[in-house]
Amino acid sequence: MADANTYLKVTELDFDGIKSNLKTYLSARPEFKDYNFEGSAIGTLIDVLAYNTHYNAYYINMLANEMFLDTAQQRDSVVSRARELGYLPTASRGARATLSLTFSGVPADETRMTLKQNTSFVSTIDGVTYNFVLPNDEVIDRLNNRFEANVVVKEGTPLTHRTTYSAADKTKTILPNRNVDTDSIRVRVQNSSTDSTITEYRRATNISEIRSTDPIYFVEEAPDGKYQVVFGSGALGKELVDGNIVIVDYLVNNNVAANGAKTFSAKSILTDTTYENLSIVTADIAAGGRAQEDIESIKFNAPRMYQTQNRAVVAEDFERIILNEQSDVESIVAFGGEQAEPPVPGKVYISVKPVGELYMTVSRKSQIKESIASRCMLSIDPVIIDPEYTYLVLDVKTYYAQFETTLKSGDIKTLVIDKIREFSRTNLERFGNKLRFSRLLRTLDNIDGSVINNESQLSIQKRFTPSTQRVQKITLNYNNELRPSTVSSTEFTYGGNSCYFDDDGIGNIRIFRFSDSKRVDVVTKAGTIDYETGKVEVENFKPDAYSGIEIKVNVKPNSLDITPVREQILIMDPNDSNITIIGEK
Repeated sequence: MADANTYLKVTELDFDGIKSNLKTYLSARPEFKDYNFEGSAIGTLIDVLAYNTHYNAYYINMLANEMFLDTAQQRDSVVSRARELGYLPTASRGARATLSLTFSGVPADETRMTLKQNTSFVSTIDGVTYNFVLPNDEVIDRLNNRFEANVVVKEGTPLTHRTTYSAADKTKTILPNRNVDTDSIRVRVQNSSTDSTITEYRRATNISEIRSTDPIYFVEEAPDGKYQVVFGSGALGKELVDGNIVIVDYLVNNNVAANGAKTFSAKSILTDTTYENLSIVTADIAAGGRAQEDIESIKFNAPRMYQTQNRAVVAEDFERIILNEQSDVESIVAFGGEQAEPPVPGKVYISVKPVGELYMTVSRKSQIKESIASRCMLSIDPVIIDPEYTYLVLDVKTYYAQFETTLKSGDIKTLVIDKIREFSRTNLERFGNKLRFSRLLRTLDNIDGSVINNESQLSIQKRFTPSTQRVQKITLNYNNELRPSTVSSTEFTYGGNSCYFDDDGIGNIRIFRFSDSKRVDVVTKAGTIDYETGKVEVENFKPDAYSGIEIKVNVKPNSLDITPVREQILIMDPNDSNITIIGEK
């Protein structure tokens, strides 16, 4: 009769299971029938066999995990899998700033000046000096007796790397630095050490337009977070020949560290024109610096970018392409013109929020539109619009046990303000992020062990800047169901009086003033409010003046959970919130 344990069981992969299977198998063999597998030398040999099998099983399992994008844990593996989908992870980016430059004391016969690439400026943050450079030449025309221009500078240190190509070993051009800004890479190829002829190479973005003789290059992420420049094969792009000298210029940056730089001074001004004085004014503070894309982001974005195939057809395609290519975009939403109010067929509206800022500059929006336009269908016109911010204003009463902590009421208030800012930054301030009010309350309850509870009320606030020169129609979209008789506003001057907005509870917006502390209507039907849709319209509005830089209009929502729509972003501003700290004995 055949023995039931003639074959080893291979379903167990942990050490104890493997060892048990080996003992069961050996004890069933006639030659090992009377062996003591626990107290003899053969027990040690079985341990060695079990360990060896367990190690192999473990390493094979880890190796198998690294072969798939979903399960890979090592960055090099994730990048390799993403490369198969044609996805290049976003590199680190240095912060950008816009500087307004004025060159005075220029010779009278100079009508144009060229501010050369890598002209250098410096800024200091917390005692650390950061270098900003001009990424390209800027040609500036003369204005009166001076040259004036707004230029965009990028944080980073310019470097040059050279390699000599050998056809025998297929020399790779790997840039030796981390934190390379791949957008700054410029490639030139010199024919040889004896032939100084140089050819400019361009970065390939659309392989359908590349011929076998085109001088193009690709950028790939190499091991250890570095980058390599890859050239054509002769069929797809021009192939390098033996002795070619590859010259790569690029920037190495400090990613997020230089964000917020405000004050700049000249370090090295490279120009073809003489001048006596240079004035530098910061038009836009430094922003947009970001770290290299992390593993989880690569896993999420790579298959979705593969779906777009470098074409912008549906709204999600626009979002994925722009997020992948524009490093200073923190959040983005795209929607068809048929979803706009009013509907506009044939357009795709794209709203972008930059890193660390509320709005993008006009020049950056133009650049983004140009980058996406060539990949749209002919019938689609992409339009870059600003986000629409809806502010959430809190009325918070925080109760704390004053004898259970060394913190004073002012300290507790500071903690509440900091926690509101942090909650807004991490849970809101992006397209599509909702406010879950219960989550906010839990956050406030946990700021300190002495906090007993919080009583909070919520208002939604819209802001607008009216004209004092002409009559306007003001439209405010809260996009949430509103409670009647809860509209309030900041002060503005209307008809020579200090006035405010409110509503009458039946759908009319009113303008009123105070006389001897009594409310007096100035305009009983200044506009309308739709409590169900949250739309407020004020007709023929022209104030004489208003306090601050804009008028703020608050209203209470029916639900404390607030949902944004389309280009709307929710944000909390503690400066407008009313925070009261109450100590209990």
